[in-house]
Amino acid sequence: MRSAILKFLLTGLVVLLTVSIPATFWVRSVAQNVAMQQVLELTQRLADYAIGADLGTKLAAGDMSAVEQINARMTPWMSDEMILRIKVWDSTGTILYSDVGELIGASFPLETWAEELLAGGPGVISLGPQEEGENIYEAGTEDLVEVYVLSGAGTDTPLLFEMYFHAAVVRVPEHEMLLGMIPVFLVALGVLQAAQLIPGIALAKRVQRYQRARRALLQQAIEAGEQERARLARDLHDDIIQDLAGLAYILDPSPSTNGSDAPSAILQGSIRKLREVTSELYSTPVSAAELPAALSVLVERTRSKGIRTRVDISEPVDLESRQATMLYRVGREALVNIMKHSEAKNVHLNLKPHGGLWTLRITDDGQGFDVLDGSRESHFGLRMMSDAAELVGARLELVSTTDGGTSMAVTTGGRQQQRGSQAD
Repeated sequence: MRSAILKFLLTGLVVLLTVSIPATFWVRSVAQNVAMQQVLELTQRLADYAIGADLGTKLAAGDMSAVEQINARMTPWMSDEMILRIKVWDSTGTILYSDVGELIGASFPLETWAEELLAGGPGVISLGPQEEGENIYEAGTEDLVEVYVLSGAGTDTPLLFEMYFHAAVVRVPEHEMLLGMIPVFLVALGVLQAAQLIPGIALAKRVQRYQRARRALLQQAIEAGEQERARLARDLHDDIIQDLAGLAYILDPSPSTNGSDAPSAILQGSIRKLREVTSELYSTPVSAAELPAALSVLVERTRSKGIRTRVDISEPVDLESRQATMLYRVGREALVNIMKHSEAKNVHLNLKPHGGLWTLRITDDGQGFDVLDGSRESHFGLRMMSDAAELVGARLELVSTTDGGTSMAVTTGGRQQQRGSQAD
């Protein structure tokens, strides 16, 4: 459950970052637009205050007293470090007023947007370097906020009022607004993440309880199956095999045999087969120390069927008893399936550790089958192997093709890893 919750939190963090980064740029853009709109409105108020209807006509007529009056009105504002430059233009592109006297009377071609502004269009504001011909005294400085508004709208002498502000007039409120909105945004996403985490933990606990209950039922089913196999083995051994052994002695009490077709010889063969069946049915727990020898006994049966079998087991085996028993049962079922169904000529059994895990791998070159086809008789054995592996938290992998043989691998944790998992 801890692993699932950690993955949930990491996923939430990735989503949070994925959403926050574009949201930050969006908030910054909104903050910049708001700040620039405020500067545009401020410039319009200053234009109406500095020139108004009374000075526009005088300024257009070249009256220097109008220049002095505008200087008197704007000097207090020019002391503000945010304002860098003021210019007033007429419709011909001539500068009628500037806080830099050398610019008064200079002419520059007007842009199309300036002509539209003189015709009553909206004010224009931009942020960036100033490199135009009229920017003799502004070129080479930092990015500036350039604002154009219309003064004297509706009169016979509409004028362009231009102001340059340092970029801080936009950057400072932009950053303040950004710093004010981002924490709220992040807190909201964090609360949403926490609200999702609570039902996520509850769901993980429910899944965990379900898995425990399922494993308990699976354990009961396997134990019941083992008990039933042991009962059948006892019944066969104590009753049927003993009766057949007695019958064989009655038919041929002498130790010599009269041929393989004699009734007693047939009975003896049947008794041997029944004893093999009882041996396969009866399965006791296998310890880690006993596992290599137990697997070797299974391998001898495949060799007795004429199947060349290679064994590669790393010792000592570091497993708990229930894990070793599971590997023995899975290995037994796999080898039985190979002997019954595969017609294999070669089998390789491999038990190796890797990174704290142990893997039992059994491969053959026999007749494979379609894993997705549930009609095969051997699939009952596959379900048994899968259930046994799941019971101890192991992972079972099966690869088989109709012409390429079969490879079965079951991987389980060693003692040290198991202790670590329990500690977690």
